[in-house]
Amino acid sequence: MCPPLINDVWVYGGDDDTIFRLVTLGSIELQKQGYTRIGAENVVGPMPPFGGIIKNADDLWKIFAFVRSKYDGDPAYKFGAPPGQ
Repeated sequence: MCPPLINDVWVYGGDDDTIFRLVTLGSIELQKQGYTRIGAENVVGPMPPFGGIIKNADDLWKIFAFVRSKYDGDPAYKFGAPPGQ
């Protein structure tokens, strides 16, 4: 199971660029690009890459909008900006 995107723990952060890379590349490739965990979540596996099955960037942004609409944590993440920015 991967970390949920709708709770208040975003392991790599919640800005649009990071979420885009996490979903398309998966967490292993994200770490290879120099991203580090900034949060902790009880998970049993890495986030798999979904870039190969999402048809285009527009579909991916629609998924992000849906996830953000269900998110009930820090309001800064709801709109794609990291807290404090």
